[in-house]
Amino acid sequence: MLTIDLRLIASELTPGLKSGEYSIEDGSTVLDLLALCEKENGALIPDGNYEYMYPLFNSRPVRLETALTENGSLHLCRAVVGG
Repeated sequence: MLTIDLRLIASELTPGLKSGEYSIEDGSTVLDLLALCEKENGALIPDGNYEYMYPLFNSRPVRLETALTENGSLHLCRAVVGG
């Protein structure tokens, strides 16, 4: 089991979720972690919000499909978009 310290910087993308420590299986993805957070917090992330998420794991950019294999911190930021 891994312990991930989730920090929701762009909380408008994740209504109802709470920052804090979550335990997940080794090899779970960022998306798996978000699904666990939804379940534990009784919340639902709107499908359209995922494209605006910019996750940083231990201060390094990662994808939502990235497997987590070590304890650490995940900051969920808003992606910079526009032209």
